[in-house]
Amino acid sequence: MALVIALSAFLLLSASRSGSVWFASLWFLALLPAVLCALICYIGDPDRTRSSTFYWLVPPGLCAMVCVASIFVLHEGVICLVMLSPVWLASGWAGAFAMRSQRERRGRALESSFLIIPLVAAMVEAQIPIPHETVTLTRSVLVKAAPEEIWPYAVSSRDIGADEGRWTITHNIIGMPRPRDSVMAGAGVGAVRTAYWGDNVNFQERIVAWEPGRKVGWRFSFTNSTVQDYTDKHISPDGAFLKIDSGDYVLRPVSADTTELTLTTRYVAKTHVNPYAKLWGELLMGDVEDNVLAIIKDRAERASAVAG
Repeated sequence: MALVIALSAFLLLSASRSGSVWFASLWFLALLPAVLCALICYIGDPDRTRSSTFYWLVPPGLCAMVCVASIFVLHEGVICLVMLSPVWLASGWAGAFAMRSQRERRGRALESSFLIIPLVAAMVEAQIPIPHETVTLTRSVLVKAAPEEIWPYAVSSRDIGADEGRWTITHNIIGMPRPRDSVMAGAGVGAVRTAYWGDNVNFQERIVAWEPGRKVGWRFSFTNSTVQDYTDKHISPDGAFLKIDSGDYVLRPVSADTTELTLTTRYVAKTHVNPYAKLWGELLMGDVEDNVLAIIKDRAERASAVAG
């Protein structure tokens, strides 16, 4: 029993290592945990004498083992583990109780098929082209300031304090680094803004649209690996599963002293599980946008109040 659990954990760990081609596959997310939990239940309860509690506990136990080993042995980040855990649990429970139900009917076909399902499914999925889906994520905030008062902070925000911004799940619970500086070199189209997050993360934004007081747009340029090194090794912002492409701020006057500030980010999702990945993109990137907008709003409103 212990050997089967250890082998199951090893298979999940191997597939979840950074650089694994299976990491963002439907096979890895939904099928493999079901098969492994069913196998553990088959070995751990050969005569089906255990209560349903055993079947409820197997998936969380396997998931916890993989998460702990990923963090302390493989030194993986927590972002992907948080993303994977809900699906692993649901899939594991489905597999565990499918096996329990099969035992009640004393059937053998399903039990035997569990040995070949992962291999067949992996081979089939490998032949399916990976879709590339462009996703647009937008957040807006109303700022009690004129566009010209907001513009300097939309272009560059220096020396951002740890207490600036807003509370988010992504930053406060999952642990994504917060922005601490954005430095613009030059002005207008062709200028380069460098963003610094936390103590180690940095990347560039190359300006492609410049309308003072109205709009600034950019294309992301990830010239180093600090984003994945200090967030999660699986999430390269310009990698096999994801490409964070471009963004912009748009300022629209609402009244004499109020402006709507909109931040848009565009990225390309490249997995067989894009619908699920997009849900997490809405949370993670949405939190980042909300936090950045809160910083600009607070700074612009303070400056407007002082000038007013």
